[in-house]
Amino acid sequence: MTDQDQKPLFLQLQALTLEDLHTGTGTGGGDIDALVTRDRRGRPVIRASHFKGLLREAGEELSHHQAMTAAELNTLLGVPGSGRGALRLTSLRTEEHAKTLVWGSTAREKGSRAPKDDTLRYIEHIAAGTRFTATLRLADPGLAPALETLLTRIDRIGGGRNRGSGLVRLSWCQLDPSPAPPAIPSEGLILRLILRNLEPLCLPATGHPGNLIRGHSFIRGQTLRGALMAWGIQNGRPAPQELWECLSVGDALPLPTDLAQAAEVLPIPLSILTKKPAGGDASLPWWETGAAEPEAFDSLYHERDDQEEKPKRPGAHEYLCRANASAPWRRYEPVMKVRLRNATPKRNSEDKAELFSLEEIAEETRFQAELRFADPGAREAFIGSFGPLLTGQDWLGVGRGGAPVVVEALHTATEPGVGNVAGLTSAGRADDWTLTLASDLIVRGPDLGFLDNLDISTLCLLAGIDSPAAGQWLVKKAVPETERLYGFNAASGLQRAPALALRRGSCWRIGGTGSGALAAALDGPGVLGERTREGLGRFRISTEPYTNLVRKGGSSGAPHVNRGEVLLARAGDLANRIGAKAKGPSLSQLQWLRERALAAGDAEQLEKLLREVEQAPDRRPKGGKPWEDGAFPIKALRGQLARLDAENAGHPERALTEKRLLISSLVQWRAPREKEQRS
Repeated sequence: MTDQDQKPLFLQLQALTLEDLHTGTGTGGGDIDALVTRDRRGRPVIRASHFKGLLREAGEELSHHQAMTAAELNTLLGVPGSGRGALRLTSLRTEEHAKTLVWGSTAREKGSRAPKDDTLRYIEHIAAGTRFTATLRLADPGLAPALETLLTRIDRIGGGRNRGSGLVRLSWCQLDPSPAPPAIPSEGLILRLILRNLEPLCLPATGHPGNLIRGHSFIRGQTLRGALMAWGIQNGRPAPQELWECLSVGDALPLPTDLAQAAEVLPIPLSILTKKPAGGDASLPWWETGAAEPEAFDSLYHERDDQEEKPKRPGAHEYLCRANASAPWRRYEPVMKVRLRNATPKRNSEDKAELFSLEEIAEETRFQAELRFADPGAREAFIGSFGPLLTGQDWLGVGRGGAPVVVEALHTATEPGVGNVAGLTSAGRADDWTLTLASDLIVRGPDLGFLDNLDISTLCLLAGIDSPAAGQWLVKKAVPETERLYGFNAASGLQRAPALALRRGSCWRIGGTGSGALAAALDGPGVLGERTREGLGRFRISTEPYTNLVRKGGSSGAPHVNRGEVLLARAGDLANRIGAKAKGPSLSQLQWLRERALAAGDAEQLEKLLREVEQAPDRRPKGGKPWEDGAFPIKALRGQLARLDAENAGHPERALTEKRLLISSLVQWRAPREKEQRS
């Protein structure tokens, strides 16, 4: 059997929690000191990196006892910093709305069981009985026994494993990743791929990362091209050099969450500005006043008054797309998150753990990329080599850690989605038009230095035509920006020398009698500058400004409300009522209320706690009654809880979470005052 005939093995892994489990984000929120990791839909998740670390820990232990060789372990899991292993996996996720619990704990005084002051911590746990699933891809099926050996060694997951938390039961079975692969279009020199990432994507945007590794919100053409090459080599399907010389791999740009594909998608032009709302309270931001977001305008066609307030620039991760040529342009951003990581040192190493953060594109994001072929032969050769990948039967490793990405669909495009000349005809070219970069552009000047702007002479040189007489054609207005491009040479193991590029979204408005001929000449090759096979130098020519822009659900809407701040304000009002007419609960009684509320797993348990508070005065006929309505605002608290039910109608889980947070915040507001009175 040849390498090309050998197919990867896919396994479905299931993990059932037998005890409460904490797999943390490293951060807290509200009244909870350590939150569990959640996916983009708010459901608890066990990260693939954590589970792979458990596999490596089990393998190193077996290797230490000579039950597994180090070479076998490295082949399976790879060598950190040197190469990826045969195993690739997704995070463990749950399809259900998993129940979570909050447990409190403190450190204790030395030689005593008394708790230490200021050491109380509340940690969120995933409740026992939750079922998680993940998909494992094994490039070499012959390593399946070694993988199963490691899986049988894992019985606990998450934090506190040595203190009794995170007991799980694992099971697995073979899986067919694509029982009904889609058909590949038979014609066309442009293939439009719809990609979907199964895991968050970290695509570093810098060659010198700090504590936070900034990431791109799209997949660069050079990254996608390199991932395709790596897949071909690893699967025994290396494409000939001639193919890569006849293939241009474009940037994979993200799509809105509700759109499976688009007729056109491009980075937002940098000329799109948004006016700040006029009037209102100058001391407050516009979103605090409840005003609608102002409409955007294209500054290439807008004569700005010097007295005008400076408008807002587009965000770094914004894009435009439309479903068809007659539809309005949609303005949107992909979901980006910052993930806290802890670099664990190797076994028996004296290195210390290093804390750093990654900016990632959330999982389940769709991307659209265009592959352009020079001739039908190149197209057929590519399909022949990458058929399993194009039909969704295998994964593509992209970005830091080789996150799995699948081809969800592919279509044939008759013309490029960007780079087309909208509104211009071959018979008569308009003499007022715009050039907008759909990808980064590398252009060098006469002295081979990188250019940070374009002028008429440079454009004519790129188009291969003679420059007109001075002043005949002119750049009426320009909004250029530059960006450094970094890369990595896998053959040498070294970084590529950075290049200075004109940033995607940079735009120029060009006019003058006969300047439409320049637009026609540029549209001939359809690309500009260097490294066009990596998707650089793609552009769009248009005669109309981008003014018809809408956001999802309309161009305006109510401002986003921070629910945490709302609940804190309500809790503060309730806290001020404690002890207004009689002596209220003590600090220990308030902490009891908080702990019981946070431990309430459903509305029935919380209702039982409230009834217990209401009945407490009747159980103490003599002496103080700290829980009666004059000392503790139980009626007002019930009113606020009913209000939360109404505000979260149809979402009982969210209502319960906000109720627990309200009661916890009430105690936090009151606790400092009780400490002052006690001292």
